[in-house]
Amino acid sequence: MSTMTTLRHFMAAILVSAGLFLAPVSTYAAEDSAARDIHPAIAQADAQREKEAKRKRYLLLFPAAVIAITAGLIIITRRR
Repeated sequence: MSTMTTLRHFMAAILVSAGLFLAPVSTYAAEDSAARDIHPAIAQADAQREKEAKRKRYLLLFPAAVIAITAGLIIITRRR
């Protein structure tokens, strides 16, 4: 009788551990990450980085505009 009880406990332990091993963890992690809010300092730093990236893009337009205007003026003055 004691061997049968031990075997039942062992089988129950195997089933529970296999169930926990195969349980999808990603759904619980996704719910947990959605529940957390972003810290205001991190949000502010992200916004600052986006502003700097936009500023760099605009700064790249100025040399291109200068080159285009210079080329246009050269073409216009040579035609006259």
